[in-house]
Amino acid sequence: MKKFDHRSKGQYRALAAVARNSRAKRSAPAIKTRMDFFASAYREYLRNRGNPWLMSGHVCDQEFRETMAGLFESKIQAVSYIAALRRASRGGCCSMCGSLNNNQVDHYLPQDHYPEFSVFLPNLFPICSCNQAKGKKTVGPTYGERFLHPKFDRKIGERSLYVRIRNHDEAPTYTVVIRKPKRVRDTAAFSFHTRTLVSQNALVEHVKSGFERFCRRPGNVVRLLKRSNPDSKEHLIRLLRDEIDEVCWQHRTKNNWESVMLQALIERRTVAWLWKRLSVPGRNAGDPLVDL
Repeated sequence: MKKFDHRSKGQYRALAAVARNSRAKRSAPAIKTRMDFFASAYREYLRNRGNPWLMSGHVCDQEFRETMAGLFESKIQAVSYIAALRRASRGGCCSMCGSLNNNQVDHYLPQDHYPEFSVFLPNLFPICSCNQAKGKKTVGPTYGERFLHPKFDRKIGERSLYVRIRNHDEAPTYTVVIRKPKRVRDTAAFSFHTRTLVSQNALVEHVKSGFERFCRRPGNVVRLLKRSNPDSKEHLIRLLRDEIDEVCWQHRTKNNWESVMLQALIERRTVAWLWKRLSVPGRNAGDPLVDL
């Protein structure tokens, strides 16, 4: 989960520019005749903070849906901010689950049901393959269940994803722990979002790979460990926290999966095991922590 600060200013003007564009032969007429509808819909979206439980019903006009979907994929200058969002998001993490693969731009309210928001920037966010799990759903079976909104839900970038590693010496086990941050207010939405979109199997595989990478080559994860061993367990924790701070700054969320992996390493039992291995007398910096 990741907080975005998409701006809504200028969105209506972008539609007006499309309506005036003589080259937009299909979308221009459809938008020009609906400008009042778009203005009302955009105000409603912002007023209700995108909450699908509070939004008006679906638009059933198939031709309008297809026209807006075509505009979303178009190269018209007035909606070039969509391509800019795709470019700016490369190499970042998914806004919905935190995985390190955001190769799609998703509509928070699906454009098949809400075509009026197809090119509305506050409704667009970079996402990974969890887009397939999200699909065309907007809400869950119980009132209040919905996906968290990357723009409007407060503090969703605060740490909520953890993985606990146990049985370090033999066949390590991995358990995902999800904790709602205190300042994320909507419990039903948080539970539905994490249950539906955060693939625990994929997250475990990512943390397992990172833990094994650290055990093979600690310096591959913490560069300072290539040349020297930590002086103490507290020193090791400081080094790991520095790496966590760096990846959180890079991805602008504490729930990016690289941060989750590093956080698993400083969990009390795991960091004690790592320090025991790193502090073996005679161990050379850069040596693996386990027999390979």
